[in-house]
This record gives sequence, structure tokens and C-alpha cells, in this order.
Amino acid sequence: MKTNFLRLRELLRNEFPGEWSEISGDNYPAPEWTNAAATVISLLQMLVILVVMTGDAVWNYIPGFRSGPPEFYYKMKENPALTFMIVFLVIPSYVQSFANTGAFEIFLDDKLIFSKLETGRMPNVGEIMAAMEKAGLQRGS
Repeated sequence: MKTNFLRLRELLRNEFPGEWSEISGDNYPAPEWTNAAATVISLLQMLVILVVMTGDAVWNYIPGFRSGPPEFYYKMKENPALTFMIVFLVIPSYVQSFANTGAFEIFLDDKLIFSKLETGRMPNVGEIMAAMEKAGLQRGS
């Protein structure tokens, strides 16, 4: 996406010279819950590593598990490859898919000119030029 922005910025500077004091771009912020989910996943992964390294004894130190490991722990031990794939590959990838918004939005003086989030697609050059002219910018000669 950064490449798309840099190309667009250069195109706008060339097509509308003298109209810009600044053209800036930034990443669209990910939803807040994705940061919390990433923290929980990291803690879960550290717990899995701790359990693998220490074995069944670690459950004696976790509050609420004084009577021994929970049932899911034994299921995880029976399927270590599946457990590894789910904890270290599937769950983080799933959460990351929500963090990547794929947003590409163009604002002119705080007015939305184009939004990939609304249209579901990237704009073409003609659409951007027409929107800029419609907003009152004059093309250079």
C-alpha cells in the first residue's frame, strides 16, 4: 500500500503543480481489540512453551489447577502437531487478518474523495483526477 500512496503522491504533484502544501499518507489504524487479542495470543504462546518445557508440574503453580492439568491439556498432548499449528499459526493469522484493514482513502481538506473501504476496490487514475478537479483543483499545463 505504501507504494500505491507514493505513486499517487508523485502523480498528483505532477498533474496539479502548486496546489499542494503537503501530501501525506499514513496507515489506517487497526481496531483496538486486535492489539488486546495479540497480547492474549502472546501470553497463550508463552504458556504453551512453558508447559512444553516443564511438563505436567507447571499446573501446580497456576491458580485453579491444584488438582492437576485440565482435560484440554491431555488432548493437546495427544496432538502436539495440531496444537502447534493452531497456537502458533492459525490463531495469530486469524487475528492479523482483522488488523490489516486494506484501507486506501483519499482526503482533500478533510473531505473524503475516495474510500476503498466503501467501494471495496482501488481507484483508477482517471477517477482520482476527476475527483480532484471536481473538488476545485486546477490541472497544470
